[in-house]
Amino acid sequence: MSTGRVIGMPWYRAEDYGRLRQMMSDPHAMAPAYEAWRASAENNEQVARDAGLTIVRVILEPDVFAAWCTERHLALDGGARIRFATEMAQER
Repeated sequence: MSTGRVIGMPWYRAEDYGRLRQMMSDPHAMAPAYEAWRASAENNEQVARDAGLTIVRVILEPDVFAAWCTERHLALDGGARIRFATEMAQER
């Protein structure tokens, strides 16, 4: 049962993951390998769905995300990743 609450979830493509991790000011907050991140993300996504939330996967493309952060004077970090995903999900 969905509560109608939409949650944007930052989502990474395998081919972008390493580059994104290098760009971030908090790479330690991201799994060292794409496969580990993906397993954790899919688990978190399922837990949220089980709680009745609507999850929207928002792809973080390195150049698009970096430009978005620059426009808003944000560090490339976990807070910005969540904010980006939230804003993009709400626009859909």
